[in-house]
Amino acid sequence: MDEYIVCGWDKDIGEFSRPMTDEEIAQVHADRAAAAVPVVPVSVPMLNARLALIAAGHMAAVKAFVDEMPGADGDQARTYLEYAQNVRRDHWLVEGIRQMLKLTPADIDALFITAAIID
Repeated sequence: MDEYIVCGWDKDIGEFSRPMTDEEIAQVHADRAAAAVPVVPVSVPMLNARLALIAAGHMAAVKAFVDEMPGADGDQARTYLEYAQNVRRDHWLVEGIRQMLKLTPADIDALFITAAIID
C-alpha cells in the first residue's frame, strides 16, 4: 500500500485521520490516470489546425490535395480551408485528408490535441 496516501487531515487531532484502503488508493490512481488522458476536441481554430499541420510536415500535401480536388467538392474544400474559422474533427474534409496522408484516426486526434494547445 502507498503509505503516503492518507484520507484527510483531522484538524481536531492535528494529524491525518487514517491511511487509505487499497480500494481508495486504486481509485486515486485511476482518477489520476483518467485526468492525464488528453481529450480530443470536437473542433479547433482553423489557424491552429493549419499550424499543427505545418509542424507535422503535412501542410504542403494538404494544400496540394485540396488544390487538385475537382468540381464543387474542390471549391468547397478550398473555401473551407481558406475561410473557415474552426475545423471540426468529424468534417468530411478531415477524413479525406486523413486517408490521403495515410494517417490513423489516432494520428488525426493527436493533431487536433496539438492544435488545441497552440496559443
